Amino acid sequence: MVKALLAVLLLGASAACTLSNPFGVECVSDQNCGCANCCIAYRCTAVGPLVGDAGAMGDGGSVDLADAGPLVWRVSTLAGGARGTADGLGTLAQFDSPSALALDPSGVLYVADTNNNCVRKVDPDGAVTTLAPTLLPCGGTGLSEPQGVAVDGAGNVYIANTGKNCVQRVTPAGAVEVVAGSCSQQANECLNSPNPARLSRPTGLAYADPFLFVTEVGANHVRWVNLRDNTVGVLAGQGTGTAPLGDGACGFTSQCLGSPSGAKFNGPAGIAAGSAGTLFVTDVYNCALRKVVTQPGCAVTTLGRAGCPMFVSEDTRGLVRNAFGVAVGRGPLAGRAVVADTGNHRVALVDEAGAITGLAGTGVRGFNDGLAGEAQFQFPSGVAVDAAGRVFVADASNHRVRVLTPERP
Repeated sequence: MVKALLAVLLLGASAACTLSNPFGVECVSDQNCGCANCCIAYRCTAVGPLVGDAGAMGDGGSVDLADAGPLVWRVSTLAGGARGTADGLGTLAQFDSPSALALDPSGVLYVADTNNNCVRKVDPDGAVTTLAPTLLPCGGTGLSEPQGVAVDGAGNVYIANTGKNCVQRVTPAGAVEVVAGSCSQQANECLNSPNPARLSRPTGLAYADPFLFVTEVGANHVRWVNLRDNTVGVLAGQGTGTAPLGDGACGFTSQCLGSPSGAKFNGPAGIAAGSAGTLFVTDVYNCALRKVVTQPGCAVTTLGRAGCPMFVSEDTRGLVRNAFGVAVGRGPLAGRAVVADTGNHRVALVDEAGAITGLAGTGVRGFNDGLAGEAQFQFPSGVAVDAAGRVFVADASNHRVRVLTPERP
């Protein structure tokens, strides 16, 4: 089976589809015969084109920020061109369905190159190389569908080895270590097992000293790993088989199911760590962005509207549609979450009140650089933001890394 990240088959009305979903698990049609998530969620039926194909989803490329005046955003390609595995400079380099990004303090970008089964490094000038190429070569067996990446202050790179149900660390010296999970092909539930803790398709990673936070899409959990003592537990989520959406309590517990009043997820994927113990999590199959405040107490809330559309005619600009990646805004985007709004083929901003605005992308899937309101993406899946507010985007089905740069008009 070809595991193409976020591949979509647009078939005729009422036609069934079979394809790989964002997490490499085969999905087939079932009862959701009118769903607008066609062939993005685990189970659905293709009934026609995506609603975003009807018109622009952005705002013309201009964002008005009260303290800085209007900014114009432009989209360009940093690296990637044809689908493949080649290292190289800029568009000479090749990716295959890049899905997640992380920046280190020096401005080096790490890319989870999912269908190549490796992690790539992109220097600020666009030069692409492979991380730990001897131990974790592209196309090798060391990694299987990596879909998350994070970097700590010491230069350690953490990888969600999604297909092998574990999290690994690559040190600056190039050593590869297991942080959590057993690195087997067997999908495991938490089961409150002793270390190494069992994981079920770890997906997103976020580092916040001393913790590494891990989304577990196969078990609807957000997990924590204490990197000082190697303990692992559940932060939020009541696991497989629970109701698909619910705000509520959370905590640093070793109990897999959490509390009876605990929050519930349906496909937690991207995760980003903000200030003061705040996390943002994309809840893919709830079409929602969730906010986790760990102190004081611990609680999960939903930012803005949630709930995936049931009909292809529904306007989805007011929600994040099967969004995969999230980052905390910096520079001119401070105070907002930056979301790879995958199903809407755009990059969106979500403020503290839950208001959602388009930053870049027309809503029509395709490829086009230029002004943000005219640019096109095809299933953007990961985002990272640097101190200047530049937004890097893993444009999965275009097999490229794109960058949004703010300019004064």
